Amino acid sequence: MKHPYGTSDLKPLRMDQMHKEPNDCRIKFVAYDEEALKEITALGLSPIQIEALQEYGLLALDNVTGFNEGRFGKGRFSTLERAIQHVKRTGEQAFYVEMDLQNLSGLNAQFGHTGANHIFAMIAAIIRSELAAVASEAICFRHGGDEMSAFLVNTTEQAVREALEAVQSSVQNLARSQDLDALPNPKHLNDVRWKGIGVHFGICQLAAHYEENPTLVFTAADTELERRKTGCLRLAL
Repeated sequence: MKHPYGTSDLKPLRMDQMHKEPNDCRIKFVAYDEEALKEITALGLSPIQIEALQEYGLLALDNVTGFNEGRFGKGRFSTLERAIQHVKRTGEQAFYVEMDLQNLSGLNAQFGHTGANHIFAMIAAIIRSELAAVASEAICFRHGGDEMSAFLVNTTEQAVREALEAVQSSVQNLARSQDLDALPNPKHLNDVRWKGIGVHFGICQLAAHYEENPTLVFTAADTELERRKTGCLRLAL
């Protein structure tokens, strides 16, 4: 018997749902890429050598989401440090957003990696579009299998939260359109609270006092994310 979530059940994408070019999310803020390239070039590496290194992850973009690669290297942490300095220097408001894709394991189990990546790219495009609309600069990272993050500059907390609520709403609409709202979770097969797909998030406003220990920003955003995730599960009871 064919599983109801077989790969062939994926509906075709409209043009506005297609994965955008990775450069869409590489807005020139803190200029991590440019600064790193200057340092590398100063060491004597040629453009051809630098391009070859990019194939192995240097300043790479994630090939699924199009976000900056944050699973290795220091790009995400360097961007955090630069963003804190920017806030301290200019007084502009900036925020760090931590995000988890719910039930990536379910997508992989039912569609395989290719089909799961197809859905993941659609969700990443939604995230990029909504966040870029509320900040003058938005820098996105994929820093784990189902973990994403963004630095948003020159915006407000209300605007960021409204954008993330819009992300959640759009992802739920996507889930319904692709018949994914009841997708089983392999890790929690007997718990309906974990079914379907979604995006959980947590936010931390950047401030000068984080300069001494920038990792506290990650901790604060992750703490809110886990609290919101637990709250969603309770609501599903």
